[in-house]
Amino acid sequence: MKDRLLGDTIRAARMEKGYTQEKLSELLDITLVHLANIEGGRRNPSVPLLFQMMALLDFSVDALVFPDRAENRVLHTNGLTEQQIEALSRLIDTMKTKPAV
Repeated sequence: MKDRLLGDTIRAARMEKGYTQEKLSELLDITLVHLANIEGGRRNPSVPLLFQMMALLDFSVDALVFPDRAENRVLHTNGLTEQQIEALSRLIDTMKTKPAV
């Protein structure tokens, strides 16, 4: 993955949330320069920082791997059983394959 691609993804997620660089850097407890370097592709975030960004900005690994997808939505399944998650996944797959009425 190109560093620039990661930075662009983080920038787009930040802007979609309506955060300025100043606000996001404050929420992440990092310097503004560090965030600007990450968004500019000059630095990579640490793994813990990346996960913190993903949680705060509501983007997923899919958004990093497939940034050109129109739908980069995150579905939180915390509190669901494995059976419920599997049923929900099947429902989503079914909805994707059937045309909307």
